[in-house]
Amino acid sequence: MNIIKGLMTKDLLQLRSYRKSLIIFIIIYFLVAISQSSINGISTMLVIMLTLGLGMFSMATFNYDEVSKTDKYILTLPLTRKEVVLSKYIFCICSTLIGCIIGMVLSFIITFIFTKSIPNIFEIISIGIGAIFGISIIETIQIPCIYKWGAEKGRLNMFILVIIVSSILGGISYINFDIIQVSNLLSLIEKILPIILLIAIFFINFISYKVSYKIYSKKEL
Repeated sequence: MNIIKGLMTKDLLQLRSYRKSLIIFIIIYFLVAISQSSINGISTMLVIMLTLGLGMFSMATFNYDEVSKTDKYILTLPLTRKEVVLSKYIFCICSTLIGCIIGMVLSFIITFIFTKSIPNIFEIISIGIGAIFGISIIETIQIPCIYKWGAEKGRLNMFILVIIVSSILGGISYINFDIIQVSNLLSLIEKILPIILLIAIFFINFISYKVSYKIYSKKEL
């Protein structure tokens, strides 16, 4: 566990140069959020933007590692490739969670200030879980791509995959469904959706980690 903490500390220190960018990013997202016409819009935007934003910032560590050839040095130390890959996933997940928590706290505070009432905690948490699920899909596709093709080419291939998946989902949306049955199904799913998303987040990260480790274990540095 100390090795994982050390690798995560290394990634955190690498992002020090992003401090100003991160502050500017938070301010811009905050301004975009408060530009919404309703309090609910402000709350939703804050949670989603901060979750996605900090999640994507964590991916910048792959660029630093690639440019500085960090992995060649790290693997001379008494650690395994499995620990290197695991530390990346934990770091990305922690960054995403921090962004989500900050977004939810700000959302709660702003809603309370403007409405003078206690916000719907369940609704805010549900939005946060949805945002974590969204960034998790991106990260769990992008990380294996980066390990396979490198930071730059990996991002390009990831965007191609996202476009393909989006096109497939868009095509499915044109299929005719029984609206009443779909509505009933959606009403049922909505009640347990946060739990479903949490389970899905765990499994897609686990599968992505296994794929990344398999790629990285066979990669020559």
